[in-house]
Amino acid sequence: MSNVAVEKREPLITVDGLKTYYPIKKGILSRTVGHIKAVDGVSFSIFEGETLGLVGESGCGKSTIGRSIVRLENPTEGKIFFQGDDITGLSNKQMSDYRSNLQIIFQDPFSSLNPRKRIKDIIAEPLKVHHIVPPKDIQKRVDELLDMVGLPKQYKNRYPHEFSGGQRQRIGIARALSLNPKLIVCDEPVSALDVSIQAQVLNLLSDLQKELNLTYLFIAHGLGAVKYISDRIAVMYLGKVVEIAKTEQIFKNPKHPYSLALLNAYPVPNPNFRNKERIVIQGDVPSPANPPKGCRFHTRCPIAMDICRHQVPELKGTDHAVACFAVN
Repeated sequence: MSNVAVEKREPLITVDGLKTYYPIKKGILSRTVGHIKAVDGVSFSIFEGETLGLVGESGCGKSTIGRSIVRLENPTEGKIFFQGDDITGLSNKQMSDYRSNLQIIFQDPFSSLNPRKRIKDIIAEPLKVHHIVPPKDIQKRVDELLDMVGLPKQYKNRYPHEFSGGQRQRIGIARALSLNPKLIVCDEPVSALDVSIQAQVLNLLSDLQKELNLTYLFIAHGLGAVKYISDRIAVMYLGKVVEIAKTEQIFKNPKHPYSLALLNAYPVPNPNFRNKERIVIQGDVPSPANPPKGCRFHTRCPIAMDICRHQVPELKGTDHAVACFAVN
């Protein structure tokens, strides 16, 4: 985790009222009959040099936010500002000036690598497209990137299937670093790896952040990795951010009942330090195609009030923001 005084820095990227919907089509004419509201009005900022952890259950919209930020998905509404520039409505050609600064590491290190290409070609491709280095220096840069992620340069002639899961993820990290980005979206980069390998990859990401002054959006559904690497944590539920604060505040003083429930599910080695106030979530996550009215968590919340069923709580607070009528 980096020691970042975020209050004294300008945001590197700002998300304002972001909505990303997917149409539901039916019938012979494929008419749109509804929308999957994957992300439904999310706002936050990430400051240069920090790591913002984004956590929540599967299907809550975490990955969609990450893909929208790097413009692999086109937002339905809202704004995305990178260093003060609005990149929301830019075309693919216009986005080319920003692509080198916005990179992503995918969850599955195998499916994200072209199985027909050697590693040297996979890492070199972004360098050729963006003309980052002269053609004669490309292979030298590939060797440097492999060294940065802890892989011998002689591995560059191999194919992805010849590597373990952890090694493939290191290759994905090397590819993301090839363009000298300022922001990297880490989309559950360790969830598909063994526990021992997860620690190695997290240490690598942490070391690279300090060495290169990188900024991360770290997406995960488990709190262990997020606690280790994040400066701040944003908790998501069904397309909305319900709480955002510094990591230590989320773990010591969670205010939203959903955040507390996630912490209760987080294994603590010493039972004497477990949270005495336990909240157990009942039922399944509602469909993002038909989310509940009012607070989206009220159908599963043990402390829901009548107002929660009719009004949407605002995310209020500066250092510790919470969207809950029982708190605000």
